[in-house]
Amino acid sequence: MKDNNTKVYFSEIFNVKHTIIEKYGALDISLVCDNPAFVDPFLIFANLKYKNLHDFIVDYLKFLKTLSHKEEKLSSGNFKHYYKFPEVRQAWLGYSVGGNAGLGLGKNFADSLYKNLHKIFSKFGNEQITNSSHLEKLCLVEEGVGVDKISDFTINLIKKYLLDYTQTFAKKHIDQKYLAEFSVRKVNFDFKKGIWADERFVLPMFETENKKEFVLLIPREILTKEDTWISKNDFLENDTAIFNTIANDELRTKINKFFFDNLSIKLNKKKQPEKDYSKKSKKNALLKIVWEFPEVLDYYIKYKEQNKDDALKYHIAEPEFINFFSDASTLKSELNKKKFKKLTSFNDCVERILFFKQKLESNSNDLYFKDKPLQEKHLRLIFKNVTYGALFDYNSEVNNGRGPIDFIVSCGSKDKIGLELKLASNRKLKQNLLNQGKTYQEDGNLKQVIKIIFYFSDQGLEIVNRVLKEINKSVDNKEIFLIDCRKKESASNQK
Repeated sequence: MKDNNTKVYFSEIFNVKHTIIEKYGALDISLVCDNPAFVDPFLIFANLKYKNLHDFIVDYLKFLKTLSHKEEKLSSGNFKHYYKFPEVRQAWLGYSVGGNAGLGLGKNFADSLYKNLHKIFSKFGNEQITNSSHLEKLCLVEEGVGVDKISDFTINLIKKYLLDYTQTFAKKHIDQKYLAEFSVRKVNFDFKKGIWADERFVLPMFETENKKEFVLLIPREILTKEDTWISKNDFLENDTAIFNTIANDELRTKINKFFFDNLSIKLNKKKQPEKDYSKKSKKNALLKIVWEFPEVLDYYIKYKEQNKDDALKYHIAEPEFINFFSDASTLKSELNKKKFKKLTSFNDCVERILFFKQKLESNSNDLYFKDKPLQEKHLRLIFKNVTYGALFDYNSEVNNGRGPIDFIVSCGSKDKIGLELKLASNRKLKQNLLNQGKTYQEDGNLKQVIKIIFYFSDQGLEIVNRVLKEINKSVDNKEIFLIDCRKKESASNQK
């Protein structure tokens, strides 16, 4: 498999048409960096097509719960076998810019799951309020258990389906020279014997970091962009609205009173104490309710179940907004047309930034998720995908001792520049523009450091202009680039 350094997507690397992957229902993943999407177990629950997968997830957690009753304390070996799983990096999902190696699940997730089998999962498999059991309930009470951990655990539990799904596609559509047989650990769980078994599969083979590994395809319809349908952030943002769904009026009254009693106290303009109805105060009161009245979580989940059609309609990630396949493809053809007298890392980087800027500014409405602007980590991943076909090395998150720089663009040791992507809303914007570039330049022996600043509002633009004025800098499209990510009116609506 030669010339992979000029190829980004699964379709290009394995010489299969993008449209064939789309028709199969899979995401045409980028193999340059992680694709910012996650498997949401609720989408598996909501789609009858995947009923067997959701049933298996529930059955496995029920098995763990039963086992914990039988064995007062699990041996170290059993704990590792049943609770600890690696990140399935072959799915290429997450936020890692420099490849596909994320943090994985780790011991904390395993400990959280184990201890909560007798707390929030005490009625798992025998719910009285919700229609089904849901793994995501764990993320409602545990710190550090977010969409990435839930996704990693779910992928591990449905790994056999994904391996079969990929193998079926590969045998039908991919040339044998791109395939290899792999032995994969912990694929099939035998409930009678209580063990995970390994299996062998014929899969697409990709070489990364001098190691040959397989690649997994994931159905688009189980992928979400930002958070699970059942999530802590969503629960807290629902405020007290969830209380109104509780049919038991006595319980509803108790919860409302507890909520009111636990609001913070603040001083009003007359210096008199009154209840604080700020977002922070209400969130703290809601978190206290969870521990006093844990059934409120079930009512929240029931509400989400009742709106599962919305999950299937609005919550599934649009593939184009995951890895910008069509934009990256356009970039390659446009750059190939350009003629440079002497191409340097600076030339290449500037051309890509200008293309990146044009694409983002003309599609700015797509840079929001649930009306919230994308974060710096999302924007870095998008840019990584437009380093498509570069003759230069775009190294991500290089750390020379004083923190990682977003990108180092180089061709050998004598032609190196740095690139930093910042939001206008970043509180350390001024400090970064003044000092960070100089630090990176000295530590990394860089010719210069280019900065891209993104603003999503008029206020953001005002902040950037003020900061640039204070440090006596200006936007020159050489050292400093400014990208307008404010929502634009549709061209069809303009008069």
